[in-house]
Amino acid sequence: MKAGGANGKDDPIQPDLPIAEPPQRVSGMRVPDGWTLPGKPADLDPAAEDAWRQTGFSLGADLRLVAQDLDLQTRFAKSGYAPSARNMTMTAFASLWSRALLTESDASGLVRRGSYQGALPLVRQAVELVGAQAGLGEELDEWRRWTHEAFGRHEATRSTEVGIGHYFSGEGIANDPHLRLIYRAASDFGRPNFGPTALFVANEASHERYPLVFGDQAFHLGWAQLLLGWLLRVGVAQLHIAMHLQRFFPAPEGLRAEVAEHIRAVEAHLEDPARCRLEEVEDEDGRRRHLLVEFRRQVADAPKRLLF
Repeated sequence: MKAGGANGKDDPIQPDLPIAEPPQRVSGMRVPDGWTLPGKPADLDPAAEDAWRQTGFSLGADLRLVAQDLDLQTRFAKSGYAPSARNMTMTAFASLWSRALLTESDASGLVRRGSYQGALPLVRQAVELVGAQAGLGEELDEWRRWTHEAFGRHEATRSTEVGIGHYFSGEGIANDPHLRLIYRAASDFGRPNFGPTALFVANEASHERYPLVFGDQAFHLGWAQLLLGWLLRVGVAQLHIAMHLQRFFPAPEGLRAEVAEHIRAVEAHLEDPARCRLEEVEDEDGRRRHLLVEFRRQVADAPKRLLF
């Protein structure tokens, strides 16, 4: 789905009339040499402290893969600094990519400290940012239009008018089966819907009881596996996009080979049938519903299947 330019209105320019290249030049581009996951906060309460410890112990492989993914993304993005690639079209992708990278990194830190519901909106945001890059290849005029309208002088308010530059690519999300599933579930679970809310605040709720735990940050294997798995899926989608943008990110062959090997490792890791995962099912009325599989708080607990 496309939106208008910086003023948020549909643009009257016909599709067969190309929009001129952006007026800005790319200067002062800075990209870190690599990436590390957020460190442990100093002021965690006992439950969050224990969640941090248990996540590192039980899901060390997930965290290593997430860390590797973000490091590869950063090193890959740095190749956009090459003189042949350093233009405003590259910047369109890199700008959204930068936001996606930070969002994924922040979400992983929240998962480690047991703030699972806090991570959900960030997962959704990361999907939107990665999906936007996927759709941008067909919709670069949206970016060019904004660059021409942005940063002008707005005399009435004596300000620089940046403009919103509305852009969202539903198609970029829908075309990836993993992103589509994650986006729908993260949206439903992140909103104040009653079912997911009960799962966050009364994990052992049943038809007979509702054991409310206010501000629960205790370790939960199912939530941690699910969310870290989603972050890995989002990271792999980002790397797939980068691999297809060689004109703008001319990464060396050695780095491209590392990315390919990493993607294979992630796919193999996520195929473990004992992992908590979300599946989409259709009920007898044709409604699409979420099915949580292998959902449990501790490794020794019996797994549950929960339908939403």
